[in-house]
Amino acid sequence: MSKKQYLGTTPIGILADWMIEDTAKAVMFDALNLAFDEALEDGLIDRPVELILREAEGISRGGRLSDVVNAFDDLVSQGVVGIYGPWISENAIGLRGHVEASAKVPCLSMTGTDRWYGEWCFNVNNGSLTEDSRLMVNYLQSQKISDVCVVYDRSSIGEEYRNAFIDACEEADIRILIQEGVNTHETDLARTVLRLRESNAGAVAYNGLGFAAINLGKEMKAQKWDPLRVMTSSFMLGPFATSGMLDLRGWIGIDQYDEQNVVGEAMLDRFEARYDYRPANWWALINYDIANIFAHGLARAHPQSGQGFKHGLERGVKLLPAANGGPGGAFSFAPYLRRGWLSSNFIVMREYRHDLSEQDAVLTAGPHSIMRHRFDPRPRLGRYPAN
Repeated sequence: MSKKQYLGTTPIGILADWMIEDTAKAVMFDALNLAFDEALEDGLIDRPVELILREAEGISRGGRLSDVVNAFDDLVSQGVVGIYGPWISENAIGLRGHVEASAKVPCLSMTGTDRWYGEWCFNVNNGSLTEDSRLMVNYLQSQKISDVCVVYDRSSIGEEYRNAFIDACEEADIRILIQEGVNTHETDLARTVLRLRESNAGAVAYNGLGFAAINLGKEMKAQKWDPLRVMTSSFMLGPFATSGMLDLRGWIGIDQYDEQNVVGEAMLDRFEARYDYRPANWWALINYDIANIFAHGLARAHPQSGQGFKHGLERGVKLLPAANGGPGGAFSFAPYLRRGWLSSNFIVMREYRHDLSEQDAVLTAGPHSIMRHRFDPRPRLGRYPAN
């Protein structure tokens, strides 16, 4: 049988504002290509997608925002119809104005900040700087915690996380006994941990990019202190940091992988059949979802330009089942609606398995963690006990 011939391809850009290692890159491309190939086989799109990757080390890893802007501009110059990225909140905040003012190419991010949204700035949150806190506090309430100590990164990410956590605690009548600010990559946290211990709070809550949580965990172990501890969606940093999953054991954090999502498990079945490995984690699933959203947007993109693709996302992405997140999740976009998720279970809380070995703590395997909590909607007196 002769291979079907197509008239050209559709160029899609990938703006990676965090330099990821080769294994993570391979899982990403496998998931993206699976979704785009399925869309082509199903007749949803009428030509193959050409993926154009540009990488730049952004602010959070010591790089410069200007490098991210230059990478974005380079993708636009290549004639891409849309861009997947940026990924990291600090870079998204800095890039947003440039995207809105100049490029006229839709960007689909997975950033957690609410400061990204705009006419050309769409989002499928990989966690949320403002909603992680609600789920964390919801879990603390389920554990009958009445007071907590807070550690936060001194950064725009840390501050947005921290402010949302304060709001959530006030609503739930959970007292914050102490707040400790740390630098994102600070390693000497002995005094910080000592002050946390002396507060005698019922739990520790970390609000930041994730590196400090790794170092906090190491120091807690050194001081032989094992408190109940919760952290934001930076929990999902684990697979990307050296021994991160192992060093984050003990934390209960925001994740997006859920074994009960039948859409996601079916996608992993097809993934395994095609590539002979099963990455049962959020990274594979969110990349599949991103490509599936792109494909449905392209199906309604007339013409295939930045403007046409924006209209295609607004018209073609309606109650699109999500592989990532909890069961029953879906995506929809519309004019003035740039947040894709339609589910409170787009985030869940998990804990890395204590029996996880170094050999198994890789992105090509999983599940690496166990479920600890899904959002539990509470009646008025459960949400506002002070009443």
